[in-house]
Amino acid sequence: MAETETAVRRDRAERSRWVGGAIAGLAAGLAFGLYLQFVVGVLPPREEVVGPETLAYSWTVHLSHSLVFALVYVGVVSLPRVARFADRPATGALLGGAFGVALWTVATGVAVAFWALANTVWVLPIPDLSVGSLVGHVLYGVVLGGLYGFLRG
Repeated sequence: MAETETAVRRDRAERSRWVGGAIAGLAAGLAFGLYLQFVVGVLPPREEVVGPETLAYSWTVHLSHSLVFALVYVGVVSLPRVARFADRPATGALLGGAFGVALWTVATGVAVAFWALANTVWVLPIPDLSVGSLVGHVLYGVVLGGLYGFLRG
């Protein structure tokens, strides 16, 4: 009986880890998206005609990416040596900020360059490692890590 209860408790904890990460990721994506739209002015992308369909599509894509990267974060911070720090808001925010820097480096510095090569788009300097983009990714990471830690704690 105790073994079954322990397995159920472990399953609930594991499920809450992923659900908490999804919630934190969507909240972080919202903060990052508002920053991109109203501070940086790149959501939706400038090249496109701005209309309700474009804005809705841009937000859908942005929040989808936010969710996927949040689940990557949960996978990383689920490692035993890191989990105890990620489950607290303050240290979670620090871990999230570091994750944001890593995400910015990989996503902006590498993935965008490969996307541009694959689509023969050489309009921007590739990679476009702007400070505004870095600030947005760190904001995303801090909100993600801090809220995740709050939800886990």
